[in-house]
Amino acid sequence: MYTKNFLEDFTNFDYVMKMLKSNRLFNHKCHQISLKEGNSLQFDFQTSKLYLIQEGYTKITSQYEDHLVFLSFSKRGEFPLLLGRNDLGPDSFQVTALTDCILWEIDRDYLYEILITEDPRNFVLLNYHIKISRNSVIQLVMNTFSSEDRLNYILLFLADKFGVRNADGTIDFPSFITYAKLGELASVSISHASNIVKNLQAQDIISIKKKNWVLKQPSQIPVSIPYHFDQWI
Repeated sequence: MYTKNFLEDFTNFDYVMKMLKSNRLFNHKCHQISLKEGNSLQFDFQTSKLYLIQEGYTKITSQYEDHLVFLSFSKRGEFPLLLGRNDLGPDSFQVTALTDCILWEIDRDYLYEILITEDPRNFVLLNYHIKISRNSVIQLVMNTFSSEDRLNYILLFLADKFGVRNADGTIDFPSFITYAKLGELASVSISHASNIVKNLQAQDIISIKKKNWVLKQPSQIPVSIPYHFDQWI
C-alpha cells in the first residue's frame, strides 16, 4: 500500500510531463490547447486523445437519459478521464472548463505506451482510480443527506481540494464558486443554495466580497457525519 504523498510524488504534473518528454515522438504526439471557461470537450472510451491539465479546473459529466450527471473535478496535473481499458461501453463524457484552462492534448496510444515503459508500477492509473472511487463513495453517501448537508459537504470538499490556505487559518475558495455552481453540485435550487450560504455568512463562517469567497471557520460548517477530506486524491 502507498501513502497519498508517495503517489503524488510519482503522478504530479512535472513528473508526468517528464515521462511524456522521454520519448522522441513527444512533439508529434502532444501539444497544448486552451479551453475557455464554460467551453467543453466531448469524448468517449474510444477517443484517440486524452488530456492532462496544466492550468485551471474542469469538471467531467456523463450523459444519463436526458440529463448530465456530475462525476468529478480535476485540477493541475490530473487527467479528467483516464481508463486502463479500451473495450468498455459507448458512454460519452463531457469535460467542461470551470476556469480558463491550458491542457495538454495527448495521443491515447502514445500515452499508454509511455505509461507501460515509464510507469511500470501503474502509479498514474492507480492514483486516478483511487480519486474516482473516493468521489463515487462520497456521492453515494451524500445521496442520503438533506439538501443543507449536501451543500455543506460540497463547500468543505471544494475548500480542501481547490482552496488556498492562508496563514490565519482561513481558506480562499477557487474562483469558479458561485451560487449556481453550488446548487448544481449539491442538487439544490440556486435560491436554496443562496439561503444556506447566507446563513453561514450570518454566523461569520463564510465571507463573500464581490467574487471572493472565503471560508473563515472551516471547523464550524455543520455536517452530520465527519469526513476526512485530506485523504481524498
